[in-house]
Amino acid sequence: MPFNTVMEFTFIEFDDRWARSGTVQYKALDNAMLKVVAEDNIGNKSTYTFKLKEGSVVLVSYSVNLVYIPAKCIIREKGDTTKCFEQQ
Repeated sequence: MPFNTVMEFTFIEFDDRWARSGTVQYKALDNAMLKVVAEDNIGNKSTYTFKLKEGSVVLVSYSVNLVYIPAKCIIREKGDTTKCFEQQ
């Protein structure tokens, strides 16, 4: 049974295996990783890591800070654990 996640975010970090299509759609070009930072009601941040298969589509609404991810998170960490991806 497929699993879908919809969550409010403060920051999203896509790795280099994504292509943006239009203003809200991102498509995985290969097996891809995605990190989403979210805050609880008192400002504590958590980072959720997702692994998606090639062809998966993630939808992002920047106007309301919602993201739709066709997967379940594989890792949840306290705080903001995102990093800037280094150019090779």
